[in-house]
Parts: sequence; C-alpha cells; structure tokens
Amino acid sequence: MDYDHHHYLIRFAQTHEGFRQPEIEALSRLAGVRCEIVSYSDDSPFCVVRFAFRDSPTTSTTSTNSRHEAHDDVVRNFISRSILAKSIYEIWGQGRDYEEVHADVKQRSQPLWPRFQNVTFRFSIDTYGLTHDATKQKDMIDSFSYLGFKGKIRMKNPEAEFALMEDWLLPEFIRKRAREESAASSTAVGTTVAEALSNSSLRQIFLGRKIGESRRWLREKHDLKKRPYISTTSMDAELALLTANMALAAPGKIFLDPFVGTGGFMVAAAELGAMTLGSDIDGRSFRGKGLGLEKGVGANFRKYGISHLFGDCITSDLTNTPVRSPTKSQQRFGPRWLDGIICDPPYGVREGLKVLGTRKATAVSASGVDSDGRETSSSPTPHMIDGVLAHTRPGYIAPKKPYSFTRMLDDILDFATRTLVDGGRLAFWMPSANENESGEEESTLIPTHPHLELKHECIQRFNKWSRRLLVYERLPGALDTEVDVEGLRRGMEGMARTADELNPFRKRYFEAFVGRNGT
Repeated sequence: MDYDHHHYLIRFAQTHEGFRQPEIEALSRLAGVRCEIVSYSDDSPFCVVRFAFRDSPTTSTTSTNSRHEAHDDVVRNFISRSILAKSIYEIWGQGRDYEEVHADVKQRSQPLWPRFQNVTFRFSIDTYGLTHDATKQKDMIDSFSYLGFKGKIRMKNPEAEFALMEDWLLPEFIRKRAREESAASSTAVGTTVAEALSNSSLRQIFLGRKIGESRRWLREKHDLKKRPYISTTSMDAELALLTANMALAAPGKIFLDPFVGTGGFMVAAAELGAMTLGSDIDGRSFRGKGLGLEKGVGANFRKYGISHLFGDCITSDLTNTPVRSPTKSQQRFGPRWLDGIICDPPYGVREGLKVLGTRKATAVSASGVDSDGRETSSSPTPHMIDGVLAHTRPGYIAPKKPYSFTRMLDDILDFATRTLVDGGRLAFWMPSANENESGEEESTLIPTHPHLELKHECIQRFNKWSRRLLVYERLPGALDTEVDVEGLRRGMEGMARTADELNPFRKRYFEAFVGRNGT
C-alpha cells in the first residue's frame, strides 16, 4: 500500500507543554492514522506534523478532490479528540520571512487554488509573541491577493477558512539565549541582550487552511466550579481529560478508577465515550450524602448527560479487591477485561496511607505448627464480638493498617497486568520531590513491570515537588513472569511502622517545609 504524505500545522494552547507530544501519540492511535512530528519546540504553540494517508493512484480531478476531502475527514477526526490543541491547518506555505512564504505558497499549494476560487472564505491573523494593528493586518492579508479567490468574504461559518500565523520568540527566551551566548563568548551580558532584542525575533510564518477544531471546549464544560460534587482533592478537569485521552478512552471500552474519590477520572473517561467503574476504600468519598444518582459521583454524571456510561462504584481496597483477577493458566484464554485504568492514588501527605487489615499478624511457620507445637492455619482468625462475626454487625468499620507508598505503586502495576487486555493502558499520577537533602536535583525512580511498557512520562512541576503522569501499555501475553507482591508486602510490614518510614515522598515533602521555616 502506497502512502501519501501531507504536512499540517497543529495550533496548541500555551499550557502543559510537556504533555503535547504524548497526546499526539494517543490521538494517532485513536484515529488509526500515522502521524509524525516534523518540527516542534516547547516554547512555541505551533507544531508541524506529517500524516501518512493510504492512497491509491488517481488521475481525474474528481478523484483528486474526493481524495482531498477524505484526507480532511481523517485529520478532522484526529484533532477532534485533542484537549491541548486549538485547531489544525493544512500548510499552504511557510518560511522565515514573507519572501520565503510567498515563494513556498506558489510552489507548494498552487494546484489547490482552483478548488477554493468560488467558495465563501475568511482570512484571519494569528500571531504568538507580538500583536499588529488593524492596518498592518490588512496589508499582510492583501499580500496574498494572487490566490485569486472570487467568493464572498464571510466571517461566520465560511466554506473555507485561512489563517496567517506568525511565531515570534518571546523576550524571556531572547534574554535566556543571549545570556547563553554571552557566557560562551565572554561578551558583556547587557550588550548581548540589547543586541538580541533589537534584532528580529520572528521565527516562522505559516499560511494554512483550517481543517478542524479540537475538543478543548470540554475544559470549560467540566470546570470544577460548575460541578455539583467535588472535594479539595478533585483533579483539575483539563488534566483529568488529558489522562483519559492518553489512556485511549473511547466508545466500547471499559475503564476503572480504583481510587475514585469524587469521580473526576470516571467523568472524563465517560465524556470520551468509555463505560466507567470506580472503587475506593472509603465509600463515603463517592457516595456523598445521598443514594443512586441523586448525590455524589452520580450527580456529576447526571449533570453532563452521561449517566448511561456510569457502571457503578464499590467500596473496595486495591489489595483486597473483588474485581476479578484471572490466574496464570486462565490468562491463556484471554479473560482479562479492562481496557483502561486511570487514577490519582493518595499521596499520603495529610495522613498516612492505609490498607484494609490489622497491624498484628500471626506468624505461621512452614511446618504448620507454632512455637508451642500447636497446629496453625494460614487462614486469618475471624474477628468475633459477643460471639458474632464482627463484619456482620451493623455499623461495622473494617480495620486498617499502615501502607507503603512504594508498595502501593507496585500493587497498581501488578493489578493492571492481571486485568488489562493486551494493548490496554494504565495511566496514573505519582508525586516526587524536586530536590534531595543536599538541594540537588532529585532522581526519581519510575516503577516498572515486565508486562507493562512505559509509553509516556509527563511532569507537572510545582515549587518543592512535582507530580508525574505515567502511562503504561499492557504487553501481549500471559503472566509468564509473576511478581511476588505478597512476599514483598510481608517484608515491608516487618521493617516500617511510621507514616514517614512507609512513604519516602511524605518524608521529603515535610522536610522541605522544615528546612524553609527552620523548625
């Protein structure tokens, strides 16, 4: 099969720059089209990409136009799932100055001009890093009069929309570059900066035909201020949608959030078409003060008209979950059933992490007898109150014990390998300290698993700490290599007791405040 390669320009919003390229990869997977990044920099909202379309040779004008429209549909479908992008354009020309742009337009896009000679159209100016007055903008547009468009100008809902885009280097980047050049050449910094600012900082000019818009409007629709049920730990709506996007949430898929809280990730995945489920060790977090869809997470689903994608929420601990986890022999027949797992696990800062269970566990020897020679059982001893099983009494609250942060991460990965279908994705947020005890950049260890491939690591930096969005993909095959999570957990229980000992991030987080306040 031959591929027809075309260049397009993605216009991003200037936010969450480190998440852009991973989102492009996810959009490519969702749309089923090959998309390659040709030119991109984090300090610019413009990204040049190349699509590879599967084409058959055509000769007639009608066939060519139909093929072009088919390409537009593919690109429009691609960008329609984006949260970070604003729109996408077919590149008609580009250059570092207007002389280069005009030459490139005539060489690159002239065969396309006849198709738009008599349609209604609109021309707009989009500059990043600089603004032009109305007179200047009119002169810029008039310089492309040779395109010969004869249709009426229509500012609302035109049949074709064109944009002239300028990418200017912002002053802070000019100063940074000047300081670097000054350090390299031993030139006075002030002189270098002044010269740099006086020179043109125009990096690139593009002329493009608008193909489609993104779904960025969802961030306004899901603004937490307008949501009926939230808490102080609810994830930002834009980041929740990004997480669901990178996990490839789509119609026909089943997604689970095992730390559901107020259901922000469930809502995001459902908005993108997935059937959603949730669980949490504290059922009050998702129930709110009501039942069914009247309160809690259900109220959010009802507000957005996606109640049909709300599976259910259960009170459950990830390490003691009732969610079916097939055995090694069963996995050969493919009983894994989750398409995606997305979550923001607790960081254990405000209070130590907990897991269902009791601190005190009875040691069981390999021979099945205790130190007094009595037979023992590996089964836990039932907890009785007045001769009645404790968990059957009204108002029963299950006991909890301290939980290791690193063990929680291992449990998440282990759970994902046992439940995700081949190609299914796990996306979760992990906190990390920015500096170690010596004030140096902290080296963060990323959890791994032999059956999961780390696809993306996106970092959101704060002052003393960061959080990372880690996206994994389930590799094909059964669990031929299993991780002894239970054995590791038993070892952990014998070594650590305090919240800080069980959670190195919590320890580093509070050390930063102690160092800053001197107390």
